[in-house]
Amino acid sequence: MASNSDSIYNVLTFVQRHPDRVIFRPRKYANSVTVGIPDSVKVSNPEIYFPSDRLSVNLLADSFVGENGELLNHFYELTKQTKPDYKEVWVTTSHLNQQNLYLLDLSFE
Repeated sequence: MASNSDSIYNVLTFVQRHPDRVIFRPRKYANSVTVGIPDSVKVSNPEIYFPSDRLSVNLLADSFVGENGELLNHFYELTKQTKPDYKEVWVTTSHLNQQNLYLLDLSFE
């Protein structure tokens, strides 16, 4: 599954390390966080992971969630949830051409 790649991990790490270089969208839903990343940021295979003007939605594999729990917990803390009880993480990605942004949305279920 494409969302379980090193590319997604690298983008999440970039956002965590450089919050001043990304745009956090207002939270519409209590269990998600949405981020806009300048498309000038280098991403491996952006045509696969950030398709142009269309959404790609994937469930992160349990192994990805288990191996990267600390990183995902960082993003979970940015949601409106009050207790860490998620079991699944969905990732939605896109390349928003007119805004020159990569869209990344994490939904914790």
